[in-house]
Amino acid sequence: MLSSASGATEAPALLRAYACAPVWRVIAGVLVAISGASLPVILVMGLRASRPVPLAAWVQVLVPFAAVPALLAGLIHRAVAVEVEVRPGELVLRRRRLRFEIPCEAIARIRPWVVPLPGTGFSLWMRSGRRLHYGLHTPEIARLLAALADIGEVDAARALIGHPSVVYAQAKRSVGPWRWYHLAIKFVLFALGPTAIWFNLTQHIGFGGTLGQYYLEGLGPYLKTFAIHWGLVLVYLILYASVWRGLTEALALLAAWVVPARAAGVRWAAEIASRLLYYVGVPVIVVLPFLR
Repeated sequence: MLSSASGATEAPALLRAYACAPVWRVIAGVLVAISGASLPVILVMGLRASRPVPLAAWVQVLVPFAAVPALLAGLIHRAVAVEVEVRPGELVLRRRRLRFEIPCEAIARIRPWVVPLPGTGFSLWMRSGRRLHYGLHTPEIARLLAALADIGEVDAARALIGHPSVVYAQAKRSVGPWRWYHLAIKFVLFALGPTAIWFNLTQHIGFGGTLGQYYLEGLGPYLKTFAIHWGLVLVYLILYASVWRGLTEALALLAAWVVPARAAGVRWAAEIASRLLYYVGVPVIVVLPFLR
């Protein structure tokens, strides 16, 4: 039942999850897929262009096909976020001032989502034969299922802990979540190295020295040129990383279905390989033309 949560003493939430109606799950899943899949496609199109693509053109393509879908998906997630708590005999969902209680004994079947979009989740079927209108997805899906099995005594939950989609989510969570500062280091700061090399080269070619443009045109144009180079390198790094991220996720998902017992090991190996190809591969790509 749905009731006001005000004035009640509530136990701490077990975890954070997202309760999606079917239509919003489809919309969010499509947005996430478009945002992720568009990056490698954009990279291929840029590499096949007959002339270097300027920064403004990259931005004009990336914003509608990658940034906007990701932003909209994030807004949907924010809107459907819930706090989940499993108590003896009931599953409790809380959102703002609302509280949704599901008797555990009424849960007959739990069906995991085969495609983990917009996240790894499941749908609940009641003993009445009806499906719960809201599906649940969370990075901590294994923890939620374990709580439903142990605390809620839902037999259908225990069998799903070994399901490939749940194994995939567990393996992904084992490598730790990405924070904003991880992305800042990986892209914004790491881009400074290739930018310095490229910018210095163009300054020597176009203006005769590292500070050539500064002496000829002043500080403003000099910094603007550096910013443009930095932005271009940042774009290429994001697009390059998206290729390895996509391959890593595809390999990890395949391992979860084919060899679930080794899914965690495959995930770790894929993550290490992806980071090596990025943090070692990028400097090699930058330096290689100078060695010819």
